[in-house]
Amino acid sequence: MTEPEPGDHWKPTRRPRGRARALTPEQQTLAEDLHIRALAIRAASEEGLSIREAVTLAAVQLGLEAPSTEEPR
Repeated sequence: MTEPEPGDHWKPTRRPRGRARALTPEQQTLAEDLHIRALAIRAASEEGLSIREAVTLAAVQLGLEAPSTEEPR
């Protein structure tokens, strides 16, 4: 993987050639929606959510995952 520029930790990294998995256009659109929502949730979080927590909440918002009643670890 390539290293992101210092101070630009949101910049996506690229996988080495030959290891990338192609997504269908529908999957790519869904992944982009999930990514954008997770970044917005994390930025708006006063508690400093982890990216994992933000992605989980974004998935719930998109209706991709049922809300969980268990406490985060």
